[in-house]
Amino acid sequence: MFVAPSQIAQVLGGQEKLGTEIATSGDLERAIVKGLPSELVSFVVEKIYPYQKDKSYQLIPRTTLTRKLVTNQLLSVEESQKLERVARVYALALEVWEKPESAREFLTRPHPMLDDRTPFEACLTELGARQVEEILGRILFGSAA
Repeated sequence: MFVAPSQIAQVLGGQEKLGTEIATSGDLERAIVKGLPSELVSFVVEKIYPYQKDKSYQLIPRTTLTRKLVTNQLLSVEESQKLERVARVYALALEVWEKPESAREFLTRPHPMLDDRTPFEACLTELGARQVEEILGRILFGSAA
């Protein structure tokens, strides 16, 4: 499913947090290749798990994230891609469920079509994120999910 780059950028904090405007897929790709700001990991994860900040470490290992935050380093391409995946799926969940609370509930509950992993956990890989997007697409377009 397609999620507009501007929607993904909004989940990532918009121009204020990203330091650049994201209007196209090319803009988003350039930001990922450059490296997203490391503080965005906690920013995005708190949208999904507002009371469990340690979930950030599922995306980026604790020591790596701590070092990057302390030294104000950007995320690597791989780390940025992982964060973008989570933001993309969250943006799609918001489109489907319309309310942040409902999107959060979907992303944090084990799902039988994901071998009882949560959609958030599935997003740790690109293939898992595609499975979550497929489930959300089925819900959005009225198929069984």
